[in-house]
Amino acid sequence: MLIHEAVSLKPYNSFGIDVEAAAFASVHDLNELHAALGYASRHGLPVQTLGGGSNVLFTGDYPGLVLHMAFAGIDRLNDNGLIRVAAGENWHDFVSYCLKNKLYGIENLALIPGTAGAAPIQNIGAYGVELAQFVVTVEAFDTVAGGVQVLNRNACEFSYRDSVFKQGNSPTLLVLSVTLQLSTVPNPNTSYRGLSEALAGGEVTPEAVFAAVCAIRRSKLPDPAVIGNAGSFFKNPIVSRQKYQTLLQVYPAMPCFETEDSDLVKLPAAWMLDQLGWKGRARGQAGVHKEHALVLVNLGGARGDDILLLAQEMSTSVLSRFGIALEPEVRIIYSGATGSAE
Repeated sequence: MLIHEAVSLKPYNSFGIDVEAAAFASVHDLNELHAALGYASRHGLPVQTLGGGSNVLFTGDYPGLVLHMAFAGIDRLNDNGLIRVAAGENWHDFVSYCLKNKLYGIENLALIPGTAGAAPIQNIGAYGVELAQFVVTVEAFDTVAGGVQVLNRNACEFSYRDSVFKQGNSPTLLVLSVTLQLSTVPNPNTSYRGLSEALAGGEVTPEAVFAAVCAIRRSKLPDPAVIGNAGSFFKNPIVSRQKYQTLLQVYPAMPCFETEDSDLVKLPAAWMLDQLGWKGRARGQAGVHKEHALVLVNLGGARGDDILLLAQEMSTSVLSRFGIALEPEVRIIYSGATGSAE
């Protein structure tokens, strides 16, 4: 492992923001991780971990050490669907691997960018499925205690796009691997309306779900290799059913999604932003994708602050019109912050 100084992070974040890290290291095992953290400690540097950089926005140069988590490996632990994936593995490739090896359940999470290590941090979810329902344990390195912890599902404190790994101003648990309990028996989940509509009239198999999810995502979301973006920038807000009923009196077409709590509903942030005309708008080189109002894009040469200011303007407009505060799904990295990012 080598510690590199003054490294551009443009290739390591899907927004393509051209910022610089004071120090950078790719770590492939625990020995390299210990060495890199020791370097940061000796030099008094804050530490930020990166996986695929697909859910992060840097607002400026990072004055510390960026750790690129490159742990690799996929291990089938038994014949009943128990499987462990290392943090540095590409998430979509892992989903494809599972499907090819007749391990089912996460096909709805196909084509989500980033690494396997980022998946529990964000508790990724799409098309009626959340990662949390499959997690058995997450192996993480505790930067305070200096050792490895194995957290069961409850200890991970999963909630909507959240987990113990991203809570607080300075998360200290660095994900090393994730163990999932998948199924060896096909049981496709088509509870999401858009997915069931896409599959209507055909045979519903895990492979068909995988293909449909990929097609839907490609039709709505731009490829970061073509135009810089981090997917959905905002979470869908969760509000009381009473609040929703009040909004329906003014906006009778406002949709909602049910939650596990019958007193709460989830509102589609994209619908609210559409009503406010945000789709396709731009502020300088920061823009909103023409096909999806939740996706902010780097039109070329945008700074992180440009993207952030546009996001704040969008959030303010939703608060003014609907009385709802939008919360970023993307992790904002300010200079000197410490923690984990996707």
